[in-house]
Amino acid sequence: MGSGLRSILEHPSVYLLAQRLLGGVQGRVWALEALAIREGEKLLDVGCGPAYYLGDLPRCEYWGFDTDAGYIEHARRRFGRRGTFFAEPYTEAHRAKLPPFDAVMLMGLLHHLSDDEADGLLALVAKSLGPSGRVVALDTVFHDGQSTIARVLAENDRGTFIRRPEGFRALAARHFETVSGRVLGDTFTVRSSFYLMEMRGPSKTDRTGTR
Repeated sequence: MGSGLRSILEHPSVYLLAQRLLGGVQGRVWALEALAIREGEKLLDVGCGPAYYLGDLPRCEYWGFDTDAGYIEHARRRFGRRGTFFAEPYTEAHRAKLPPFDAVMLMGLLHHLSDDEADGLLALVAKSLGPSGRVVALDTVFHDGQSTIARVLAENDRGTFIRRPEGFRALAARHFETVSGRVLGDTFTVRSSFYLMEMRGPSKTDRTGTR
């Protein structure tokens, strides 16, 4: 994807339009259904972007992180009373100050991270969960039988670390006891291909903080 188009997508309104046209909105609907947020739960959203779906969630305690200041400013203007937003990466320092989370969202994030970066984030997220916490990740994916349109869209995604399903699962399995996933989209109405991955039960090493 050219640098000009990348810069255009930095504008929240253009980003939201692209999400609607390419199926990203529907992908997030599927992810939120899988996460099944309940009223009053504590929710961490890493890579939240403009958090356009927050208004559709039950009343919960929400913390959103994104490194794009424009997206975060948009989210604060629209949802300032519904959540707490940070224009910075989620780090160990944040984890130490915030409560354990019931749920974590990684929406369209892992395919922007190298294996080492994704490994570090998943380790941190695993340590951030409460006793019955769960994590849902949604990412652009390459997969067997993929349509030409879906593959072209994936090849031109802003993320440069798009993986096959087994690649995403291998990263998650290092940090969670239970990992499941499924390919969604790649249809007439949702042209993009997504991998929806669900994670539960931090691994023993992540629970103890040693590896």
